[in-house]
Amino acid sequence: MNKIAKYLNQHLTGNVFDREEILHKYATDRSILRIMPQMVVIPESTNDVRRVVRFVNQLAIKGVKLGLYTRGSGLDATGADLGKDIVLSTEKLNKIQEIDEHARLVRVQAGCTLGQLNSALSLLGLTIPIKADPRETIGGLISNFKSDDYGGKYNGIYYFVDCIETVVSTGDIVQTGRYSKRAIDRKRGLTSFEGSIYRDLSGLIETQFDLVSDIRRRRTIDSAGYQMVTQVFREKGRTFDLMPIFYAAQGTLGIITEVILRCEVLPSHKKRFAVAFSDANELTKFAQTAQGFDPLEMNLYDARIFSAAAETGKDPAIFNKKFENGYVLLLSFDNNARKNKKKIAKLIKSLPETAAAVVETAENESDFARIDTAIKSYLNDDVHGERMPLVDDFYVSAQKLPEFLVSLREQEEAYDMALPISGSIATGNYSLRPELVMNTVAGRQFVVKFLREFDSLLSVYEGSLTGGSAEGRVKAIVTNQNLSDAEFELYSRIKKIFDPNDIFAPDIKLGTEIKAVVKALRTSSLDDIA
Repeated sequence: MNKIAKYLNQHLTGNVFDREEILHKYATDRSILRIMPQMVVIPESTNDVRRVVRFVNQLAIKGVKLGLYTRGSGLDATGADLGKDIVLSTEKLNKIQEIDEHARLVRVQAGCTLGQLNSALSLLGLTIPIKADPRETIGGLISNFKSDDYGGKYNGIYYFVDCIETVVSTGDIVQTGRYSKRAIDRKRGLTSFEGSIYRDLSGLIETQFDLVSDIRRRRTIDSAGYQMVTQVFREKGRTFDLMPIFYAAQGTLGIITEVILRCEVLPSHKKRFAVAFSDANELTKFAQTAQGFDPLEMNLYDARIFSAAAETGKDPAIFNKKFENGYVLLLSFDNNARKNKKKIAKLIKSLPETAAAVVETAENESDFARIDTAIKSYLNDDVHGERMPLVDDFYVSAQKLPEFLVSLREQEEAYDMALPISGSIATGNYSLRPELVMNTVAGRQFVVKFLREFDSLLSVYEGSLTGGSAEGRVKAIVTNQNLSDAEFELYSRIKKIFDPNDIFAPDIKLGTEIKAVVKALRTSSLDDIA
């Protein structure tokens, strides 16, 4: 065991590992990258996290640089939880600390998973209404700011978080809160590192007010850089809250250790129905109508996804061949049974004659279950198969979607590659899973080419490569080039305020270099799950 790992093991309740068989497990995530760390730290308390951060920061002050990368469930699709130095896993920081069912508040450690939390809340008739992989950690949902399919109705994770506890680069704990101007003046007067954060960040926003305002006014949704700085001053500048800055920061500003969330009452009914369209314009016109009925989710799937799944034996067989080159819209509602039925009946009446609809009933539940199975089969989220995430979570507005889909088909012809789209019309966030050949030089070059050209296509339609989650390493090779000099400087100064010695994920987001990313591309897509 190396000296640093041994030293940390002597001072932590948790464990530090440097054995190759363990490091291998933490060298991959859901991205197309593979990076072997020197050490993996698995803390069992916030104090463990503080000790590790303080130690790494002190080494940095002495000129010994070790990057510290935070990992939750290892489901990141951008490579942000991978690193060549120290990976800190929050898997043991997974406790539900307390639930106040009357106030509908819950306090959890950052490594608690969404599935674990909602299972506990359901016993009290409560829920966090987020549609995401149940293995996702609460800290990961915040750090990646990943859009979810329920976000059109419930506004996503951002709406449900009241407070974040973060270990900053000195090893100190900072708890966020919404402070008035008078309270902020007190914070700015503190002699601690927390005080310097409040002084420097508020001062930076004030001096760069015009730039921050320009970023806030943009129509395109984008999580690249630290664009959530636009939300730090809230209620028209009357309050100041650090919490937004940690969204989409991907562990580059600090390590989230605890979160307080607000809950909703668990819906008693859920009703789904599927609609098939042969024409994208008719689909988007109907979706605009459906949006007025406040659906829980409204997801779009290229029908070729089901055709591909059928080849593996996962055919939902819910629509005929007429729609095999069209699109399927899967909607759901979570009102009471009577209201759900009424809404669906009205929507079916508004359908064009060329569409076909199937409503979920007790008799066809298995058909809808096969739809879910077919989607999972195509996306292969549970294995590192041939369709790995490359351009998941990009943004295109509903208004631009029909034109974008036409151009996407043209790009398919240019690449001689099928690019079936899936995603949420309600949030405007979509994904493509191109089949990648990673064991050739040409294949790895294609990854970079595809990212750049797809980003250019999105820009034509006012879209964004990072509309539904942060950029990490993979997308950063494109998004960093899209930032103006002024914007890159603004975000660099934010990073410096929180992490002056650059210990937190130094080569993530702004620090990404294309050569390093290309070098880290997997030569095989069949690694074991991280």
